[in-house]
Amino acid sequence: MKRQVESISEAELLRDYPMADLVPGWFFSQREVSAGCYVVAGKDIYGREVSRQSTDPDAALEECVVYARGITRTTQ
Repeated sequence: MKRQVESISEAELLRDYPMADLVPGWFFSQREVSAGCYVVAGKDIYGREVSRQSTDPDAALEECVVYARGITRTTQ
């Protein structure tokens, strides 16, 4: 029997993932964790997550967006 997944509210996600409107239903954050090293993370309303670490925050964000789009495409 499958477990029911409860969705996370957008307001709750926006607290930790303030970047929205890149992929429908996904929210992203970007942090510099040490000098010149960035972690970009994304989470959707169902709790699925993507992340990428890089010295280029823009490239890391783009990769996370691609991963999120791929996840969204495979679950529709």
